[in-house]
Amino acid sequence: MFKEKLGKVIIRILYILFAVILSVTLWVYVEITENEIQVGEVSNIEIEFVNSHILRDRGFFITSHTPQSLTVTFEAPRSEMARLRTAGALKAEVDVTSITSTGTHHLAYRLIYPSNVNTNTVVKMFASVERIELNVDTVLDRQIPVNAEYLGGTASDSLFAESAEFDPLFINVRGPERVVSRIKYLRVPIPRENLSATITEDFEFLVIDDTDNILDDELRALLEFSQDTVRVTVKITEMKDVPLTVVLAHGLSTSEHNTIVRIDPETVKISGDPVAVGNINSITLGTIDMTSFGLSTSETFPIIFPDNLTNVSGETFANVHVEVVGLEIAFLITSNFTVSSPPPGHQVEILTQTLDIRIRGHGEDLAQVTPLNLRVVAADISDRNPGAQRVPARVYIDGTAADIDPVGTYFLSIRIFVDED
Repeated sequence: MFKEKLGKVIIRILYILFAVILSVTLWVYVEITENEIQVGEVSNIEIEFVNSHILRDRGFFITSHTPQSLTVTFEAPRSEMARLRTAGALKAEVDVTSITSTGTHHLAYRLIYPSNVNTNTVVKMFASVERIELNVDTVLDRQIPVNAEYLGGTASDSLFAESAEFDPLFINVRGPERVVSRIKYLRVPIPRENLSATITEDFEFLVIDDTDNILDDELRALLEFSQDTVRVTVKITEMKDVPLTVVLAHGLSTSEHNTIVRIDPETVKISGDPVAVGNINSITLGTIDMTSFGLSTSETFPIIFPDNLTNVSGETFANVHVEVVGLEIAFLITSNFTVSSPPPGHQVEILTQTLDIRIRGHGEDLAQVTPLNLRVVAADISDRNPGAQRVPARVYIDGTAADIDPVGTYFLSIRIFVDED
């Protein structure tokens, strides 16, 4: 039993010793590996220019530089080499403060190491170049005109695209004189087709040079613009012929079946927003009182167009002729007058003795009407001042159910005076 327990203890001790030895061995291996000195390249090192604002204040602009990036060979421990090769970690700075003229300049650069690199263990062996070649030009600011034209058509023949409106009309361009001086204008392509409604959108523009070609991307990248887009409005309008109409205020004797209406012109041409135009099916000139005349009348009306529509045809007045067919006019004389109460403390005297009344209807109906059927009622005079005056009057036909109308305009002459009683 004792020997058996002793054997287990010894085995456990051996396991522990083995684990310790293995750990130490791995640690030593890692230390040796991590600190192993390597020689390697770091490529695509980004070049940055510092104090560029000073260069701009002097009126200069870097138009190009060679090379675009650096390749540097280092000697460093494996772990540091891995950090150097991290994308974007290592940079090269070029101070442009010394540039005081245009032309080609060759400037040294300074490597900027990542903060987690121990530079004491890193040795720069050689680089693809030791100086950066810069081409410097004078900065030029210009106001360049903008041009936008819509060529995409409309969804139907009744729709029309008006000239494109755009804002701004000019854009400030800043860059190398040799590039800016070549710019002719900025063209705004409008990538829309078959429009059915007005659009307002922001679009990018193309830079057109003095040969009427698009400036290539490499040169455009040297330019600065006061804004990158242009707001363009393409107004779509619809043109439409709209009939003119009048409202007929019928009495008893007339209806749409026995009236003929002629309007000159019959239609007018309008234009405007498609939605607004679509909502207009006619333009009403006004109302004609069918009891204000006998068998025909002609009136002139102004054509009032809605504010959001344009009068394309140009007519501003319309002549309306209305004719009543199949009816006759009869003439009767009456003296059956009624006047409302005068103002308090006053009396009224009717000065009119008789009125000639015209009535309209079918002949057989008119033959049944006599002066006894007529009643003329003056308008309210309760608020009128004393004196002789003419007041409007309305004619009534009593004692008949026929479709007959008194037609025309009537007045009664009266005198209002103080009641001396």
